[in-house]
Amino acid sequence: MKCWLVLAIAVLGIGVSACSRNESTTELPAELQAFEERIEIRRIWRARVGRASASERLRLGLAPSTDGTRIYAGSYDGQAAAFDAQTGQRRWVTQTNLSLSAGPAYGDEVLAFGTTDGDLIVLDAETGEELWRRAVGSEVLAPPAIGNNVVALRSVDGRLRGYSMSDGRELWSVVQTVPALTMRGNTAPFVAGTVVVTGFDNGRLGAYDLSSGDPLWEVTVAMPSGRTELERLVDVSAGLQVVGNDVFAVGYHGRAIGIALQTGVVLWQQELSSYSGLGVDLNSVYVTDEFSEVVALERGAGTPRWRQNALRLRDVTAPSAYRNMVVVGDFEGYLHWIDPTDGSFLARERVTSRPIAAAPLVVGTNLFAQAEDGTLAAYTVEIEEPEPETTEDTA
Repeated sequence: MKCWLVLAIAVLGIGVSACSRNESTTELPAELQAFEERIEIRRIWRARVGRASASERLRLGLAPSTDGTRIYAGSYDGQAAAFDAQTGQRRWVTQTNLSLSAGPAYGDEVLAFGTTDGDLIVLDAETGEELWRRAVGSEVLAPPAIGNNVVALRSVDGRLRGYSMSDGRELWSVVQTVPALTMRGNTAPFVAGTVVVTGFDNGRLGAYDLSSGDPLWEVTVAMPSGRTELERLVDVSAGLQVVGNDVFAVGYHGRAIGIALQTGVVLWQQELSSYSGLGVDLNSVYVTDEFSEVVALERGAGTPRWRQNALRLRDVTAPSAYRNMVVVGDFEGYLHWIDPTDGSFLARERVTSRPIAAAPLVVGTNLFAQAEDGTLAAYTVEIEEPEPETTEDTA
């Protein structure tokens, strides 16, 4: 029977490094320190999807998505909902009567969710009406991806599948071996044109033809080493990013890596371990490492730029690039705005008292975060407009 390791290190307050030095010593999550905020954050609206449920610490793949004008979200108790991105007004709500565990993914005017019982369900994004559902035979912990009339789905049995968006027929399947011990969670597939990219529990990252599932390339991000199963644990269970012609990914007990999308050629690599994931902007790759320290790497070469350790063991999300800032959430429901130039803090806001598990969603000048209790909140940064220059009348 497969053994799943739920590494909620920060939530449980268990410091791996401290325990390895002294089994009688535990390292607690870092306490937040006061600082002078340099930007003003304004909450635009707050809403709720579903009921506060027992989904905490389940490491689900529920995260908001958007079509640019609406925000879509789902809850563990089966509710899916759409909200106006500017006002937070609820546009529709649907009760699926399923234990939603991943998604929604938005694409081609539909939404796709995965469930703990191994179902894929697709809804009409305009109305919330169910279009079809299919049993996939295994729990889904990563949001699907949609493109070119295909829904790509990663499930915990080590499979990446492609389904017809029109009727749910399975088009193809890719299978990777699953080690005896893995992280709880899977890498969400990413569709880029006619290619779908995802990571696997055996430490491999692969790109596949979206229409056929044929492999284009595969790269090892992490190699097992050590004597025990725990020491040999490798997993690409964190989110990856595809930006332009480059793929960026990070693995547990592995490395952060930049890869050419079309060829699979490794552009750079940096020893780094993460199960939360990474974010990318024009200049840098930002990684939340296994101890919840946020690390900035130079995007073109992977060279380290700075490390922010004030959030250590706070179960920090993957970073999101927001305007000229970086934002992460933590296990106490806080959002932290970080200066991308040096890693210093710019501002802090609390969404709720419950954990924020997924990286914040950025839509234009607004940022959206979903907590595990179903709270969904929208924020923006108040930018002070410069005073217009005045000229003296010399007449």
